[in-house]
Amino acid sequence: MHLPSCVLLSTFLSTGVTAFYPYSFKLDISSGSSSPGKLKSRFFPWTLPANADNHGISLDIKKVPNNVIRRDNNYPVIKGKTPTMSHSVAIDEDGHDYSYFSVVDFGSQGKEMWMLLDTGGLNTWVMGTDCTSKACAQHNTFGPSDSSSLQVTSNSWDVGYGSGKVSGVLASDKVSFAGFEFTMTFGWAKQTSDDFLQYPFDGILGLGRSDNNQLGTKSFMDAVSDAKLLKSNIVALSLQRASDGAKDGEISFGAVDQNKFAGDITYTNTTGDASFWQIPLDDASVDGKALNLTGRSAIIDSGTSYILIPPADASALHALIPGSSPSGEDFVIPCSSNSTVAITFSGATYAISPKDYVGSTIDNTGNNCMSNIIGHTTFGNTDWLVGDVFMKNVYSVFDYDNNRVGFANRADQTPSNSTTQPTVASNAQAVSTSSSTATASASGTSPHQAANGTAGTTSVNLPLLLAGFGTMLWLSLL
Repeated sequence: MHLPSCVLLSTFLSTGVTAFYPYSFKLDISSGSSSPGKLKSRFFPWTLPANADNHGISLDIKKVPNNVIRRDNNYPVIKGKTPTMSHSVAIDEDGHDYSYFSVVDFGSQGKEMWMLLDTGGLNTWVMGTDCTSKACAQHNTFGPSDSSSLQVTSNSWDVGYGSGKVSGVLASDKVSFAGFEFTMTFGWAKQTSDDFLQYPFDGILGLGRSDNNQLGTKSFMDAVSDAKLLKSNIVALSLQRASDGAKDGEISFGAVDQNKFAGDITYTNTTGDASFWQIPLDDASVDGKALNLTGRSAIIDSGTSYILIPPADASALHALIPGSSPSGEDFVIPCSSNSTVAITFSGATYAISPKDYVGSTIDNTGNNCMSNIIGHTTFGNTDWLVGDVFMKNVYSVFDYDNNRVGFANRADQTPSNSTTQPTVASNAQAVSTSSSTATASASGTSPHQAANGTAGTTSVNLPLLLAGFGTMLWLSLL
């Protein structure tokens, strides 16, 4: 599963790489709108210009759901239910479907850290006890007092993005997660921007495709592979939807959870950049009307809340949604929209629920909403960045051994919401529920068992070039 490090490094030095993708909506809103509250966003505040004079207003996206709990540091979260399957842990979320995270235990004392689960990035970092930033003061931090086995180096790293950065040094220690334990190298943050004040997670766990061993560090899944903890190096994700009151989010290692999906898993081989889960995209449709796309690919990224697609594709898609209107690269759609928006991979078509593509209201009428499908070019004119808006509608499998991504209908989806074609493309593979399940190895120690629905992680290796809206996010090893 180890891909050539030279390919990975050259890619990082020449292109923008997404981990969590920050996006600022820029909708034109009439000056008569009022401001009920503050927008909450994915990693960056969303500032919406009210008129041509660019007078900013703030709009409330969602109220905190009634079923949230608060951690000791007062961040509200929705805790997932503890799975029963081996090497599976619950996924928690922020109550708005912006970020999905799990608890990972670090060090000799098993310090619990909430880690963002990020299939779009390779690198893992945590907030360190030496961090002096406001955000670190509000989060769990990890340091020598939490672990006698922690080894902190003098190798510096920093992440620059938008309005701030994260910086620190490399460290290594035991990591316990999903029923296994091993030692790995990760970033130990000493400084973070105030943007992290808005989010519950204490760090990031990178679940991207490749490793970065040219710098002497390994990704989380490469560490798992090297330790031979699993017979099959796969990661399966089932993301819950807060508006449904669901608490069944789950990340599984080494095997798929047959209770989470129905029918077959259809796999598509990855293409392009060695670090991305990038796969060919057949087409997209609205209410059965195809966009007739060709030559498109999709990067599947759990660290991105939305779907960001080339502007021409976004215009064509929204033209098929009744009542849609453009506002720059963003789109306003009726809050009551019930059009069936779907994406096809390797002959299998998966619908995106209006619960996910219809965003927040933009005025007091309750009639006009943001579209969570955005016309913004992230990498190239043929590349789609497909995040949680899509992933909440499918069961996703990331196969590190065979470099492929699989999707299946969720077990709770109605047949009309997602269909699998009998014939798949030449680069795809439809696998039955029985044959798609890999049995996890019993090797490895059993760490913290998630009595409270914990144990998910995000591993990050360095360097990483992160792409932000209008800004390149640069992670370098100094």
